[in-house]
Amino acid sequence: MAWTSVVKSIFSYLLLPLSLVLRLALIVLAPVIYLGSYIVAGALLPLKVLAKFETIYIYVGVALFVGLVMGSILHFSSSVFISLLDLSASPEFQGRTAASVRAAREQKKLEGAWEASLSSSKSDRWRGDATTLKRQAGFGDGALRKRGERKGLLGQTILEEDDDSEDGF
Repeated sequence: MAWTSVVKSIFSYLLLPLSLVLRLALIVLAPVIYLGSYIVAGALLPLKVLAKFETIYIYVGVALFVGLVMGSILHFSSSVFISLLDLSASPEFQGRTAASVRAAREQKKLEGAWEASLSSSKSDRWRGDATTLKRQAGFGDGALRKRGERKGLLGQTILEEDDDSEDGF
C-alpha cells in the first residue's frame, strides 16, 4: 500500500507543471470562452423555442402517421374490391350537346340548299367557276363561325315547362 502513495505523489509532481499551464490558459482564454458560451446559447435559442412545442409536434406526427396508414389501407382495400367485383369505371360516353346537334342540322340544311340551288340552276356560269363555288360555300361557314358554338351552359337551350298542378290551389 505504501507503493501506491509513492506512485500517486510522483505523478502529481510530474503533472504539476502541466496543470499550471492549463490553468494559465484558462485565465487567458476566459473572455473567449465566455463570449463563445453566449454565441452557442444564441444559436440554440430557436431550438429551445421549438422544444416548447414538442407536444404539438408529437400530436401532429402521430396524426400524420395514422392518416397515411389508414389512407393506404383504404386505397389498397378499395382497389382489391374493385378488381374482385369488376367495378372498374368505363370511359363515359361523350355525347353531343344540343348546340352541336343544331349546328350540324343547320349545316346540312345549308349544304342541301346549296346542292338544290346548283341542280336547279341551268346556267353554266355558276357551275364552271370553281372560285365562285368556294366563295359561296365559305359564306355559310363564316355565318356559322360568327355565331360560334358555345361550350357549357351558354350553348344549351333552357327548356321551361308550365306547371298546371298549381291551378287547383
